[in-house]
Amino acid sequence: MATMSRLVVVVDPAVGVGPKELAGLWLADEEASALGVAGVEAGRDSFVPGLVEMVVVPLVVNVASSLLYDLVRRLIRRGEQESGGQRTELELVEQRTAAGDRIIVVRLVQERL
Repeated sequence: MATMSRLVVVVDPAVGVGPKELAGLWLADEEASALGVAGVEAGRDSFVPGLVEMVVVPLVVNVASSLLYDLVRRLIRRGEQESGGQRTELELVEQRTAAGDRIIVVRLVQERL
């Protein structure tokens, strides 16, 4: 039996779209929900220091990173629009765990000096 990998999306609070909101946007989006059902789990300090919650999606199929990045960006943009927030430039960084989970960290682009 194949092991199902998980997509874990960690959103920096400065982005302005929280885990519960992102999970709701994921579930309401036809393309996203076809990949798996999003839920919110409590973070562990050993995972990302200070993290309280993260969005977790069990992935049924292997999905290209570029598709996941575009999807997460689109959902965050939708969340910004719905809340009347300011559109921000985002940086997405992906890491894979030994267990096959895919972790995407979403944060604001920082100006480089």
